Amino acid sequence: MAVYTVSDLHGQYDAFVEGLEKIDFGGSDELYVIGDVIDRGPDSIRILEHIKEHKNMDLLIGNHEFMMLNSVDLNGKEKCNGEDADLWLYYNGGVKTFEQYRKLSLEKRQSLLFWLMRRYVIKTLEVEGETFCLTHSYFKEGLENKTYDELSYQEVWNIVWKSVYRSEWETHGVDIYRDYDYTFVTGHVPVILAMREYAGRRDFNELRIYERGNMIDIDGGCAVGYREGVHNGALFLRLDDRKVFSAPLKQK
Repeated sequence: MAVYTVSDLHGQYDAFVEGLEKIDFGGSDELYVIGDVIDRGPDSIRILEHIKEHKNMDLLIGNHEFMMLNSVDLNGKEKCNGEDADLWLYYNGGVKTFEQYRKLSLEKRQSLLFWLMRRYVIKTLEVEGETFCLTHSYFKEGLENKTYDELSYQEVWNIVWKSVYRSEWETHGVDIYRDYDYTFVTGHVPVILAMREYAGRRDFNELRIYERGNMIDIDGGCAVGYREGVHNGALFLRLDDRKVFSAPLKQK
């Protein structure tokens, strides 16, 4: 048995499946997907359903799932007029996801929403004697192992939108969690941007994670899609030994 994480797949189902093949993912393994499986890429709903159908996979809420849940009708009707609808549809690539979503039967839409609302926002787990804290982007003590439907809008917003890797937030600085006995695994900000901000790296010529202190960023940049000369794709991190498996995006 091994425990894996991946983040920010953004509809790139082919990279997701390739990564599962590379890690030889089996029935005794566990996979935690740390948010943002939807939007921008071609197969958002397909990835959601894949995770939902596998008992040894789980999804944490990212800012894109958060926007979706605050945009669509929570009774499963073909409506998208919630408080985040414009932000989701027109500024964050939600149109393609909503078009796929509305093609589902009412029963499937309701089942998907029921499942999404009961996903964790922050998840802690112990692997090989090390305690990991999985969160899409940010951390708030006392909210560990709470599901989306247990938290307020603002509590979830803070966790999925704020980032230590972006200077516009008051939370700027990857050392702010140094006093916690957690190893934090996050996504949200692509590794290439985190490395430019904190390591001054401009010669980013590989698909890799970024580690600093007790923080690990595993966002491989799937949101960008395939671009020649850009190294992006899905990054699978095995928590048991910190081994990384990459599934680069390919031109179609």
